Amino acid sequence: MNETINGVMDETLVDRVSGGTQQVVYEFARAATLEGWWSWALLIGTLALLLFLCIRLYRRDVAELAPLTRWTLIGLRLITIAGLVFFFFDLHRRTERMVTRPSEVTVLVDTSQSMSLPVGAMGSTQTRAERAARLLEDSDLLERFEQDHRVSVYAFDQTSEPKLLETRGGVSPLGAVEQPTREPALASNAAVIGALLVGLGVLLSVIALLVGAAGRTEILPWLICGAACSVVLGMISLGSVYAIHTDRSLAELLGRDKAADSAATETNEPTDNDATPPPVRVSDWSKTIAATGSQSRIGDALRSILSDHDPSTLSGVVVMTDGQNNGGVGTGAAIAAARRTEVAIYPVGLGSSSAPVNVRVVDLDAPRRVYPGDKFAVTAMLQASGPKNMEVDVQLLDKLDDSSSGSGAETNEASANLGEVVDSQKMNVASDGTLTAIRFEMEPESVGRRRLAIRVVAPEEDQNQRDDSRAARYEVVAKKLRVLAIAGGPTREYRFVRNLMFRDKSIELDVWLQTGKPGMSQDADRVLDAFPAKPEELFDYDAIFMFDPNWTAMSAESLDLLDRWVSQQAGGLILVAGPVYHSQWTRLRTDPRVSRIAGFFPVNLSKRGTLVSGGRQGGENPWPLDFTPEARRAEFLWIAEDPADSFDVWEQFGGVYDFVGVKNAKPGAKVYAYFSDPTTEIGGSLPAYLASHFYGAGRVYFQGSGEMWRLRGESDTYFDSYYTKLVRWVSEGRLMRDSTRGVLLVDSSRAMVGETITVRAILTDDQFEPLDVAEVEAKLLAPSGRIDDINLLPLKGEPRPGTYGGRFVVREAGSYELRLTLGDALEEQVLQQSVQVRLPTVELERPRRNDDELKQLADMTGGVFAAVEPDTTNDALVSTLVSQLKPQPQTTVLPGTPDIDFNRRRNVVLMWLIATMLTMEWVTRRLHRLA
Repeated sequence: MNETINGVMDETLVDRVSGGTQQVVYEFARAATLEGWWSWALLIGTLALLLFLCIRLYRRDVAELAPLTRWTLIGLRLITIAGLVFFFFDLHRRTERMVTRPSEVTVLVDTSQSMSLPVGAMGSTQTRAERAARLLEDSDLLERFEQDHRVSVYAFDQTSEPKLLETRGGVSPLGAVEQPTREPALASNAAVIGALLVGLGVLLSVIALLVGAAGRTEILPWLICGAACSVVLGMISLGSVYAIHTDRSLAELLGRDKAADSAATETNEPTDNDATPPPVRVSDWSKTIAATGSQSRIGDALRSILSDHDPSTLSGVVVMTDGQNNGGVGTGAAIAAARRTEVAIYPVGLGSSSAPVNVRVVDLDAPRRVYPGDKFAVTAMLQASGPKNMEVDVQLLDKLDDSSSGSGAETNEASANLGEVVDSQKMNVASDGTLTAIRFEMEPESVGRRRLAIRVVAPEEDQNQRDDSRAARYEVVAKKLRVLAIAGGPTREYRFVRNLMFRDKSIELDVWLQTGKPGMSQDADRVLDAFPAKPEELFDYDAIFMFDPNWTAMSAESLDLLDRWVSQQAGGLILVAGPVYHSQWTRLRTDPRVSRIAGFFPVNLSKRGTLVSGGRQGGENPWPLDFTPEARRAEFLWIAEDPADSFDVWEQFGGVYDFVGVKNAKPGAKVYAYFSDPTTEIGGSLPAYLASHFYGAGRVYFQGSGEMWRLRGESDTYFDSYYTKLVRWVSEGRLMRDSTRGVLLVDSSRAMVGETITVRAILTDDQFEPLDVAEVEAKLLAPSGRIDDINLLPLKGEPRPGTYGGRFVVREAGSYELRLTLGDALEEQVLQQSVQVRLPTVELERPRRNDDELKQLADMTGGVFAAVEPDTTNDALVSTLVSQLKPQPQTTVLPGTPDIDFNRRRNVVLMWLIATMLTMEWVTRRLHRLA
């Protein structure tokens, strides 16, 4: 019965709103508080008794009057009782929102580095990531999902939380609700009619009084009945409109306030400010889902999606992956979460499920620059798959680099271009996908750019000949490396490095000991007593060491010359801080040289002294260096023979005692290590101890104290390796210059798949003035033979004009070559740099598609496994997925709060109605001389 009463006066205004519909509901609040049949029986009985007594008593009281008058009086009293009953039941108005949440589909795309492997087994050139990109971009999968679902596309790799890439379909989130549109014209008409009826009733009442006073009783009943009916109908009509339309005054309803009525109408119209933000869209899927992650955490990604999305509307999760979960939690935890939430998982398997007979060269590690007579090592990683282990011949080839062939993996047809075989070894390569290392040693034969390659003589059944070889470029540098060492005093670090550089036959060393006396003996090729004063003297050096120098002993002209040498001549500057002079110049305030000196450093230095974040001198305990991920890719920190063992050595290294105050790294700088004492942390960050940045065409390297000599406690070899590799690394720009028109640099010559390589070019025009163009276009040759354009744009805030920068992401293993051409066809000059790219071991251990795990994901959660084979078309795959994922939207009713303005107006209308009815009844009784 409650539902019946609540529905008596329901008015439903349904509008299209964000996320659902809006409904205005009228209900009796008192009815909701009456529970049990006896409550309703008592209430109905009481009302029935009241009505019975009222009618019986009134019939006896007015029995002598005309029938029309009798029933008019009874009607007036019954309307009064009805008004009181209406007030008792307490009619409320509230607005309900019926929110329909759309069905959802989530698409997870694996972007780990194993997705850069071929999608098929038979020599396929398309990678798994490219296959996933084609499915999302070229097919209508997302468009068909969008018709029935809200679609969210995520990428996942080594992080525990997947990254949202695109959203489409569905409706806007809750909150942006448009107010229901009223009907102002209809409401005004009803109000005007009601007002006219009330006016007519008042007029008839006045006439009835005059007629009654004149004694014309024969027409009096008709006038009283007409007046009562007009007033009742008019008040009900006018009062209902007035109570319902709380957003408008009585004058507005009657059309007396046109301006306010127009403003109210405009307010109800939706504005542009209520528009919901557009969905996130991807413009280029092949770049967005590049294989960059070092791990594939399928279990973590699925658990995150299942916890972040409402399972009641989540129709399913589509996972595009090769199925190799090699990080985070296992897929068992994701299956358990999916079963609890009753969400089906639909794996799309990419890659080959079989183990083809294949052997390939995974990685090639060779130095970029060597010196005549110095033996160097070439290391390669081999990987094989098939029914049994393979014994293969591995060849080392070498030749002069004529830059006529592509870079990276070569086909057998092009293997004649790889050079002559200079060495070979037989290797037994396991067929289970594990990596096998092979090492060659060779001695450079001639000066110049050369090209070496590792080639596997694969068996006849090898199914992919493209990966049987890998090439790399290196340069045999004839000239000695010219190094200048500057020291504020004969510190231990300076003396060890000076002796090391002096013993190295490939280095010509000059020194300037600022505290030295004329005629003092030094282990150096030449001893200076001042900073080089002429450009031709300074510009002949390739690298400069500065061990806690006395900067104040250098003139402004010398600093300008040093700036030109680094920024224009691609010099390599190594700054080793110390406790004596570093703290002196940083405290200077008015010396104009300070800003020029600070500009060389890749970090912002503290200038508040040693007591407050100014560093430490004479520490009591050593602290190990806290290396960053950038350090793992820095070759000068590979101090052991095997790069993988180098950081084991650094961990065994006891550490350093002191450091100079550093606030933070400059934009664009790379930090390799921090001083690890937690008490030195300022602003949530430890002070940087090792850092570098590009300064124009050159590199500047910063070391927080002169304590690397402590490495000699582990082994003299580690100390020698660190500084020898460091000085060659910072001077790389000088030694690798291909043109007088400029220099082309990359921040890392070795990288993992998915890393971003920063490019810098310092260029001049044919008059050797800084180049001034909007952009410079370089060509990037990928290992697969693809050629991409890299746009280099002018860099702002550089100390020298003509500096351009850009970046690119390496998406496949092999050797990338970057080429920049200057000049015209008659005087063409080519700048070039190469980057060796490899996949991490964890992503190569299991290259085969894991069908067992993918099928288990589907079977245990009620989904379907779709394997992408070479002959699988996008249409067939799309049809399978769309037919399986059925829409499951959910509708939720959000009850609103009672409208206070409506309650107030309702009470006003009831009060006037009851008062009017009682007044008319009293006047009628007086006219007929009743008590």
